[in-house]
Amino acid sequence: MPYYGHRCATVPQRHRDAWWVCTACMPDFVPKCGLCSAVAPIVDRQPGFVGHAYGHLCPACVARVKQAGPWRERRARAAEARRDALRARFPGLAVVRAAPAVIQLAGEIDGRRVEVRLRLTTRQDCNDRHVFHVQHDVGTLDAASLELPEGLRSKLARGSPTYTQTAVRWLRVAFAHLGKLDTVVALEHLLARTRPPAS
Repeated sequence: MPYYGHRCATVPQRHRDAWWVCTACMPDFVPKCGLCSAVAPIVDRQPGFVGHAYGHLCPACVARVKQAGPWRERRARAAEARRDALRARFPGLAVVRAAPAVIQLAGEIDGRRVEVRLRLTTRQDCNDRHVFHVQHDVGTLDAASLELPEGLRSKLARGSPTYTQTAVRWLRVAFAHLGKLDTVVALEHLLARTRPPAS
């Protein structure tokens, strides 16, 4: 159905020629590419509707996505890139589990235990989830006192951070999705915020 839902519920006469926008209900709406935000150009008009070239992805992004391969393969490669970036920055981390749904790293950094779980979603329309466990023996941090940079703060999962206790006391922080560099920045920041006070 290549037209946008709108209040007056009129239907364009021609469906397949373009992505149609009702000029009465949505006069200022212009479709954009969901990846690069390129504005969809107007390619046609009919009574009450303006037709745009695309409604979701621009042709360039469609070609790029198709060239990159199926989404499961792309996500697996992205998770491996995050894994490699973390291991390059923190040599003390080692892969302790590698499964289709999760890559888990664990180790010791600056005398503290650390675990990172890179969870891969099994649904195309869902974000991956990245969970960090950092040993934090003294004090308690909440979302505000973590003082995350804006790019990380907006991706903090609901209800995070929390604390759990096993062999050590863990600060657990989950993010809905992080890029490769943000994954490294997030762990660097959590290590800095949980550093024991100087004696």
